[in-house]
Amino acid sequence: MKILGNSSRGLLPIQKCLLYRTCVLPIILYDFQLWFFKGTPITKNITELKKMQQRAALWITGAFQTSSSKGIKAIVGLIPITLHLRKLDGRHHLHYASIPPLHAINSLLDPQHAKNQIPHKTATFKLTTKQQANLKSPIKDVNEQLNGVRNYFNSLHPLFSPGSRIVNHFSSRFSFHSSSSSSSEDLYQHLQSLNLTFRSSQVNHNSAAVITDEGIKKSQVATAAVKILLVLGVFLFSF
Repeated sequence: MKILGNSSRGLLPIQKCLLYRTCVLPIILYDFQLWFFKGTPITKNITELKKMQQRAALWITGAFQTSSSKGIKAIVGLIPITLHLRKLDGRHHLHYASIPPLHAINSLLDPQHAKNQIPHKTATFKLTTKQQANLKSPIKDVNEQLNGVRNYFNSLHPLFSPGSRIVNHFSSRFSFHSSSSSSSEDLYQHLQSLNLTFRSSQVNHNSAAVITDEGIKKSQVATAAVKILLVLGVFLFSF
């Protein structure tokens, strides 16, 4: 990372941040679930990760060593490493709701999450009350998290296949208005047409208008920002 930052042309801060997120974090946090769970001492690991992220934030911004760590991370857009770990850990737990039925982990889960898998002799629900109270394991956290999951989704359900989406079933109820020309005259006529369409959707309370505005700035690094407005009757939703 330092070699890239000191090259003849250098790296932009946004490129450094992207490099840190895509190359450093996945390696540093590989298999963090083995030590990040309830009841295990994580203070030492968290302290080292905080130091690592502080060095990365200083490298990205080029700030002084004595700069405020919270302020630098806020400028870079890096959330505290503990919150990042909690986010990844929660997603990891919910992932077990969609693993294949024959996966070996199912035999260690509670019967309602085992997907008809034969329970292993060391499954959590087979332990005594005292053993369960003293147990410190990622599987225990997974069971507690899955107990809060109410809806199960089948990723291979026919409704998720191409041709079965809502736009395909109700194609006559959707209309798209995009410009195919870049000339000023055509864009002006297109804008007038969009205004008429939008006003008609406001009058009809059974219709909804979804407005997207995408702008790409031509510079050394192309950036795009999308603004979506959903207009339903007289209500306006912004995303």
